[in-house]
Amino acid sequence: MRVRIRWPLSSFARAVTLALLLAVGLSACGSSSGSPSGSSAGSAAVSKAAAKTASAMNLDCKGVKLGGTITIGVNQDAISFDPPYTQDNGSLWADMNIYDQLVRLTPNASKLVPGLATSWKISNGGKTYTFTLRSAKFSNGDAVTAQDVAFSLERAASPKAFANVGLNVIASTKVINTHTVQVTTKTISAPFLSDLALWPASILDEKVFNKVGEKAFRDHPVGSGPFSVASFSPGNEIVLKKNPYWWDTDSCGNHYPYLNEVVLKYIPDDNTRVTALQGGQVDAIFNVPYNEVSSLNSRTITSAVTPQFGADMFSLSEQVPAFRNTDVIQAINYGIDRAAIAKTVFFGNASPAESPMQPGIYFYTSKYGYPYDPAKAKALMAQSGIKSFSARLTIPSGNSIAAGIAQIFQSEMAAIGGHISIQQEDDTTLQTEQSANKLQMAWTALTADILDPSENALFCCVSNGGANANYTGWKDAQADALYYAAQVTLNQAKRAQLYDKWQQIVMQKAPLIWLVYPTNTFAYQNDVHDLFLQPTAHYPLWVAWKS
Repeated sequence: MRVRIRWPLSSFARAVTLALLLAVGLSACGSSSGSPSGSSAGSAAVSKAAAKTASAMNLDCKGVKLGGTITIGVNQDAISFDPPYTQDNGSLWADMNIYDQLVRLTPNASKLVPGLATSWKISNGGKTYTFTLRSAKFSNGDAVTAQDVAFSLERAASPKAFANVGLNVIASTKVINTHTVQVTTKTISAPFLSDLALWPASILDEKVFNKVGEKAFRDHPVGSGPFSVASFSPGNEIVLKKNPYWWDTDSCGNHYPYLNEVVLKYIPDDNTRVTALQGGQVDAIFNVPYNEVSSLNSRTITSAVTPQFGADMFSLSEQVPAFRNTDVIQAINYGIDRAAIAKTVFFGNASPAESPMQPGIYFYTSKYGYPYDPAKAKALMAQSGIKSFSARLTIPSGNSIAAGIAQIFQSEMAAIGGHISIQQEDDTTLQTEQSANKLQMAWTALTADILDPSENALFCCVSNGGANANYTGWKDAQADALYYAAQVTLNQAKRAQLYDKWQQIVMQKAPLIWLVYPTNTFAYQNDVHDLFLQPTAHYPLWVAWKS
């Protein structure tokens, strides 16, 4: 079972981005109402993968049983429930079930829809957002007010918040009345509404926060989401209980969440987690090993997969001279049999990566992907003037997926003159050494949390975004300019053109080898219904129920 690594965008990276956007000073193209940032925008960009997810979920409220408890075996524990100070998966996935945001993704992650905000207006050339809030309550019964929203967003936008993803563009907030809040940004930010659906933009109960203090609030949060934290035992379990005040209902008029309680049981070992499911100690598990997805299906257990907005890739440092040669980069890309990797390493539960974006993400296109063509790879190596190259590939220790891909890659590169050695390091060491530009080639696994590509595009492929194009040292002035132009362009047709050209340049020139798009895997007892992982890898527990 592979361990996906969340590579955090630091506050510094976002600050650099904001400064560069301000320096660019580009005016918005088109009206401020166009978007995938709006509630109905981006629907044309929804991919077949998202549609497949929606169909697989089949959320039919007829026959739903209310109440009950389910226990889920998870492989990542939580650290804190303070959203702007959360970067680990275990915490943020829980946060998305504890808190509301102004806007949110639908359960199948196919589009952006109203959350705490029922509507919004954009003015001031695309820099001022006026949100109308619904009548909602926190889990302790306190009313959610515009002041809570202003407090939460200002705190999340602070330079001190290390998860202020896209929110440090906020210049000010203004409470108009109890149910109306105005947010003004420092510059036009096309992905701003999408960023408001991220966990750092969660709305906190200001009164409780100020009463108990930041430290206590991190373990005993009060949000207005579908669940609240009944208890938290680090290294053991999180017990979530139903928020009886949550505002959302299904089409049959039933109030979400259906369940009274959910226990997230921390079971890091794959085999132990699978055994617990088979033995009935848990009702469901997340992250089923790919080689057990099919075999787990039985009379009492269902195993399933959903598409993931994720990608597994290799980052090639330009400190290796050969990786500064575009012909070599393209030769490597043509020399990889991605379909074979998906079949043999993922047991068919993955697909070849054909873009820096994933199917379902706004503006994704597959037209610049690489087919497997070893003859063309050899011709490009000959054209490059470089007869052969040598490099060391570093992968996470204990990661069977990374190891399997690395071995195939090593063999395929030997066929075109590439001599690859493989070394394994623990995740922490790998991240530390890669961020210090000490690795020649490194494994990276990225996952997108929103439909807008800005978050991961900045990290992977922009030279001055704070991560140095995923620590490769690659710099392409045109690619950088296209990315930044897309951040301040509100006309979506023009934004699509910018990102199309950007994807073409990245795929043709960047020393980044996009390998496969993995899937989410999970399994559950057959008396559990509508439990699944979104393409973002988040789990919307409020729609799950037990018969």
